[in-house]
Amino acid sequence: MENIQDKFKEMLKEKGIEIPTLTRQEIEQMKADDLNECQGSLPDYDCPICKNKGFVMTVRFDDFYKDYMQYAQECECMHIRKTLANARKSGLGDYLKKRFDDYIAKEEWQKNIKNMAMAYVKEDSDSWFIALGQTGAGKTIICSIIANYLLFKGKRKVKYITWTDFISKLKRDMMGDNTSAVSDYLDEIKNVDVLYIDELLKKYNETDLKYIIEIINYRYTNNLKTIISSERLVDELLDIDEASVGRMIEKAKGYIVNIPKDRSKNYRLKDIG
Repeated sequence: MENIQDKFKEMLKEKGIEIPTLTRQEIEQMKADDLNECQGSLPDYDCPICKNKGFVMTVRFDDFYKDYMQYAQECECMHIRKTLANARKSGLGDYLKKRFDDYIAKEEWQKNIKNMAMAYVKEDSDSWFIALGQTGAGKTIICSIIANYLLFKGKRKVKYITWTDFISKLKRDMMGDNTSAVSDYLDEIKNVDVLYIDELLKKYNETDLKYIIEIINYRYTNNLKTIISSERLVDELLDIDEASVGRMIEKAKGYIVNIPKDRSKNYRLKDIG
C-alpha cells in the first residue's frame, strides 16, 4: 500500500501549504482511516460502519511494542450476519427479508394481527409475542417480521429456531453422547437476548417437553424477550403443561394471536378449487 504520509505531504506541497509534522499516532490513524474507507464484499447485510468487511481498524498504544498500533476490531454487524446464517440452517431462511409491508392484511382479523405486531415492536418491552392456531394463516410470517425488526432496527441479538430443528439437533447430540454440546446449545437458547421458536410442540414426547419447559421457565424468570408460533391453540397448550404455558401467557401481556381452526384462513389453499 502507498505510504499515506508521503501521499499526504505531496498533496500539501502541490497546494503550497506548509507540511506539518505528524505524530506516530496521527500517522497510524490516517492508515486506519484509509483502510476503513475500503469497501468489503460480505453478503446479506449492507453495513455502513465496516462497509461490509466485517471489521473496523482502530489505533491504540501497545504497551509491549511501546508504540501506536493498528488493530482490527470485529464490527457489530457480524452478530447480524451470524444470526442470518443460523436462521437459514433452521429452515426460516425464506422469511429473513420479510418486513411489515410484506404482510398483506385484507381481512379484519389480519389487520388486527398486523396492528398488534406493530404495537409490540413499538412498545419495546420484555413482553412476549405468541401466535397460535390455524395453519397457513401467516403466523410464521408475522413472527419473523417481528424478529427481523428487532434484529435489524432494534440491534438486538436474535436466535431463530424451528421446533423440529431444535429437537433433531438435541437428539443427534444425545445419540452421539455429546452431553457438552447439548448443554451448550440449551444454554445458548435459554440466554439469547431474543428467541423466536416456530411450530412449538408440533410433535413431542415427554423428554422433548422437559427441554422446552426448562427453556420457557428460564426465560420467564430472567425476563428475556421471546416470540412463539404454534399450530396449537391456547387450550391445547394448557392441556400439555398448564404451569409453563401459563407463564407464557402472562409474559405475552395481551400480545397473543389465537386463530381458531378454520380452513378458509389457510392461505396456502387459496389457489385450490
